[in-house]
Amino acid sequence: MSKEDILRKHLEFKKTSVSSENKLKDLERYIGKFINYKKKSLEKFDEDDVSKFINYLPYSINTLNSIKVHLKVFIKWYFPDWSLRFRNLDRICKQKKAPRTYTPEDMITLKEIKKIVEADDDIMYKTYWVVFFYGGFRPAEACKLKWENVFFEKKGVIIKLHATKTGKDFYKSLPLEAELLLKQWRDLNSSEWVFPSPINKNKPINPKSICGRLKKISKKAIGKEVVPYALRHSIATILYNDENRKDDLTAQQLGHHKSMKDIYLHLNQDGIKANARKIWIKPKELSLEQREEFEKKLSVLSKDITKLQKKDLLYQGGFHLMINQLAQFKKLNKGKDVEMSDEDKRIYLALQKLQNSETWLK
Repeated sequence: MSKEDILRKHLEFKKTSVSSENKLKDLERYIGKFINYKKKSLEKFDEDDVSKFINYLPYSINTLNSIKVHLKVFIKWYFPDWSLRFRNLDRICKQKKAPRTYTPEDMITLKEIKKIVEADDDIMYKTYWVVFFYGGFRPAEACKLKWENVFFEKKGVIIKLHATKTGKDFYKSLPLEAELLLKQWRDLNSSEWVFPSPINKNKPINPKSICGRLKKISKKAIGKEVVPYALRHSIATILYNDENRKDDLTAQQLGHHKSMKDIYLHLNQDGIKANARKIWIKPKELSLEQREEFEKKLSVLSKDITKLQKKDLLYQGGFHLMINQLAQFKKLNKGKDVEMSDEDKRIYLALQKLQNSETWLK
């Protein structure tokens, strides 16, 4: 059996448990690289070949971790004697912990995203930056967004997405400035894709081209290179550090669990600096004379507050008494013409108005 046939059969096997086309393409690419890494037949492969192949790959730790999973499954699927031939397979394919990719200094502010948008003179990319940033999109989500999933409603624009991990739909919203720009771009765009490829309008834009353009524009606008994922982390940091927003709503906007909040709290540079300063802030100790002086002032203020409370109660009691007298006056003089002085009439009308007022404190 040729290597191509082996790869094809393995893909058919994996389709029983993997439905994502992107994952199947990754699987085909990485396993294809492995089986063609050496010119010798697969029957002659040993664990030394596996180690050299993994060490040869120029990928990030996260990508290598994914490849190791695919490789391990393939070896167990193809080699009946894998436990003897690849005795150290678990050690070779052990997952490595990736270092924290982003630091607080990598995050950008609302002012900086505005500068990036203003620096780009292409309306499609202007729209992409604001939609991507405020929507908290992943690069692939934004690039493959279709107009059929964008709903311009009276209360604001809503974007529908499908989470491949959970198999559930979730929704994103955008602020007014992003919505207006998105509407403007919609009138100029005839493609089914919100962000079509500049080369072929029938295909979505390539995430790699987005990354290259963002690096160039951000360097020009704010003096540092920014990658797409940093935009997502930045808006997540801003939203999670806003005490007026509920964590559940932020998690829904970003499409992940609210337990992720702790990660973004550590990316808030201002918050980290404020916590760092607290170590040197000591409460001022008062002398005995200062304490006595403050206690006297507190005692005077307490007496003043008590007087005001009593006065307020007297006023309220007086008003209630006058209202009761008015009610008795009406009851006694019902249907009678009563002669009153101008001053009595004024008081009488004022009491009636006070009694009918919705602002009267009952």
